[in-house]
Amino acid sequence: MSEQSPAPELKKKLRVKSDGLWLMSFADLSFVLMCFFALMLSFSSMDKQRFENVRDGMLAKSPVEVKNKKTVKKKKNNLKSLSEKLIKEIEKQKLAATVTYKADGVAVELNDKLFFRSGSANMQHQYRHLTAKVMKIIANAPSRYHLVLEGHTDDLPLGKSAAYRSNWELSSARSVSMLNELKRYGVPDNRMSVIAYAHTKPKVEVSGLRGKALSSARSKNRRVIIRIR
Repeated sequence: MSEQSPAPELKKKLRVKSDGLWLMSFADLSFVLMCFFALMLSFSSMDKQRFENVRDGMLAKSPVEVKNKKTVKKKKNNLKSLSEKLIKEIEKQKLAATVTYKADGVAVELNDKLFFRSGSANMQHQYRHLTAKVMKIIANAPSRYHLVLEGHTDDLPLGKSAAYRSNWELSSARSVSMLNELKRYGVPDNRMSVIAYAHTKPKVEVSGLRGKALSSARSKNRRVIIRIR
């Protein structure tokens, strides 16, 4: 007696059931991926301060308020407005300094000659009247921002008679001097930190340079950077 083939209705049901099996695999894969991204998110940390910096930069261009039928601009107290104040004061005093405003904060780059003699970390008091207003603006930054003081030197080794044995010590001492200067303007210790880079992060590469070009590059590399973020 020969085997009977399944009824057409049964064949149709079996085919429909097997055709949908790929959806189960796809659902399983989607669930695994969702778990993976949830796990990655749990290990990550959001840079809250950077987010606030971006937000403040966007709010700096917000519309004005209207009070008593008069147009009054909102007072801004964020990194965007702080950078504008610093640029205005630096241009007014014609200082050898630059201000850069980015999402990660404001960077104020100051040539070492504004504060220090060659090979020294002692502040030059005769220039304080020029830099005082800039330092006050930095010191008056909102307390939610942190100040990072970076010391940079050129690539020339210090002489045997120098007060410091290496550019590392010199750049570190200059960073600490800048910290003490900001303390004079009321910035507390817990809002500041110092970093010494010596000659390892030059602003201008000196390899292959000669004469005036080399001297100019080394002069630009000797600097102090105050980062507000």
